[in-house]
Amino acid sequence: MAHFAVPVVSRWQIEELRNRSEEVSFDLEITKTRVVYSGGVARFVYNGVEYKFDLEELPGVDEESCEVYALIGGQWRELSIAAERFYKLCVFKRGWAPTLMIDGVTMHSVLENPLVVTARKIERVWGRVFECCTGLGYTAIEALRRGARQVVTVEVDPHVLLLASFNPYSRGLWTPAVDIVVGDCYSFINSLRDSSFDYIIHDPPRLSHATQRLYSEALYREFYRILKRGGGVFHYVSQSGAKYRGLNPYRGVAERLRRVGFVVEKVKVGYGIYGRRR
Repeated sequence: MAHFAVPVVSRWQIEELRNRSEEVSFDLEITKTRVVYSGGVARFVYNGVEYKFDLEELPGVDEESCEVYALIGGQWRELSIAAERFYKLCVFKRGWAPTLMIDGVTMHSVLENPLVVTARKIERVWGRVFECCTGLGYTAIEALRRGARQVVTVEVDPHVLLLASFNPYSRGLWTPAVDIVVGDCYSFINSLRDSSFDYIIHDPPRLSHATQRLYSEALYREFYRILKRGGGVFHYVSQSGAKYRGLNPYRGVAERLRRVGFVVEKVKVGYGIYGRRR
């Protein structure tokens, strides 16, 4: 799967286009592009391709709109997928990277830019990295920025990767330093050699009946097996349920990591657990 560098906008850029602003961002505020208006038509060149569209065909938005749209075949299309579940990209503040929503549940923070949260998760990383649960790729991209040499990242849901392929903030996934595997992390990891990675990033969805294997001692044992001696691990832990059900989601994860041999070095509430292989 390749990424698609087509024009992408959210409500702020749509409002600028309606107001006929001379410069508008078509990658969610990463860069600005000059736009020329003639009658009711807007024209611009983005990534070497000339585009034009009727201003009347811009999506309707208001102050509550978070949706993201891509210009495909001359039409603005919402970046969403209706399948067994409903997926879409949302931007909650101008200049923030998009958040993935699945069935109305956000997969990233809506209180901060997801990239800022990700940067605080990945404190230290090195060498060859294995990541379980790619999502929009923010953690894999941050790992490379922090000094990882290579990232092998696994995502079970092709719909998530398809949305990521249109996301301007996910473009760093499609580089030679990243190997994207579409499949089940639990099954794929069995094919990997012992001691073949320097660091592991585990960024699973919140714990539920459907995701419990991603929090299992069996998976952690495989993490321990593929990690080199002295290698590090970061395990994201969602706080979902902690406030309303009185649960401590960190305790069970830390105990299972210890049982398979990991040294738990730090528990960072709101982010996850850091450990290393003995």
